Amino acid sequence: MTVKLIALDLDGTLINPGGMISGQTKAYLYHLADSGRWIAIVTGRPYADVLALMQQNELPPSIGFPHYLICEERDIYTLAAGRYESWEPRNSQLLAAEKALLPQSRRIAERLAEEYGLGFYVNNIVYQEKRGFVELVFLNRDEARAGLEKAAAWAAEAGLTAIRNNRGLAFRHNNVGKLPALVELVGHLKVRPEEVLVMGDSHNDLGMLTAGFAAATTANADEEIKAAVLEAGGYVSSQRASDGVAEVLQRVFQL
Repeated sequence: MTVKLIALDLDGTLINPGGMISGQTKAYLYHLADSGRWIAIVTGRPYADVLALMQQNELPPSIGFPHYLICEERDIYTLAAGRYESWEPRNSQLLAAEKALLPQSRRIAERLAEEYGLGFYVNNIVYQEKRGFVELVFLNRDEARAGLEKAAAWAAEAGLTAIRNNRGLAFRHNNVGKLPALVELVGHLKVRPEEVLVMGDSHNDLGMLTAGFAAATTANADEEIKAAVLEAGGYVSSQRASDGVAEVLQRVFQL
């Protein structure tokens, strides 16, 4: 397999719970970037958070990778001349489209609380307007799964997609998500699906892990994610999070 693009989820995948990338994983990424592979971060985190995490891990834009960032599961950025450039007007247009659906998302959150009494808190209105979507955070993954099961049909009726990420449940525009953004990036780079290695650990990664790309996940992933990756012919590492990424990279690229 000739991989040209490596697309990595952040939380639970590239970074450990403390927010750090393992030394071995960083060394492999440096080597792969030097050998001409593109590296992309695909995350639900905001752009500013991603930059801060990269700085914390001594991976500032000046080192030359990651070459692309997909943030908020929506916005795409290209590294050029030591800084990240937003894909405009695309990013702004998608943000506006999401914000237009905030009233519908809020009604779904209210309905979940009223009809099922599930315990969660909702990101405040300031964050909703800034980030463009409503997100519910449940007490545990099981309750988040129950919330997704109950809200998915309501979201579809409102022109939204319900996306779970661990304990979080977000209501997003139908054109938004890790998979649509990654497909757009893959088309931009003119690479074939089999030339893309994708890694993620949670439900919001499921689409891109089962879309025909080379897929892998880590030992800490949700059980349904591990099963889906194996069914797609992918690989599940024996190690967790960042160490698991190193294991996958070593296996795929014979490092």
